[in-house]
Amino acid sequence: ELFSEYVMSYGFLLFLAFFVVAQSAVVELTDENFAEKTATGNWFVKFFAPWCGHCKKLAPTWDAYSTSAPEGVNVAHIDCTVHKAVCSAQGIRGYPTLKAFASGAETKYQGQRSVEGFNNFWTELLSGSKSSEL
Repeated sequence: ELFSEYVMSYGFLLFLAFFVVAQSAVVELTDENFAEKTATGNWFVKFFAPWCGHCKKLAPTWDAYSTSAPEGVNVAHIDCTVHKAVCSAQGIRGYPTLKAFASGAETKYQGQRSVEGFNNFWTELLSGSKSSEL
């Protein structure tokens, strides 16, 4: 009986992990596609390292935000341990670093790391009421 409970719990965790992964719309950016992708449209980019504890903690929130971001906002991430050229060019010195690329302007996000915080940021940014640093 204990074994069947273990299997049921493990099966549920696999289902849950699949559901979380399946519910992500995060775009993978690279050294090769970063400039082209972020040149047009609205992009919210997480610069991260896989070993970073704060990045791991943010990952589920980032995935959730990717499916609920305002229309026209692309949610993306770039692994700075692999795509070093872009991260260097962007001046990334700590992880995670969040930046918005909108209407030709770049804005570093420094607000609350929550879906609500991200939504408030983009609402203000898209309405034109934000400066270059938040």
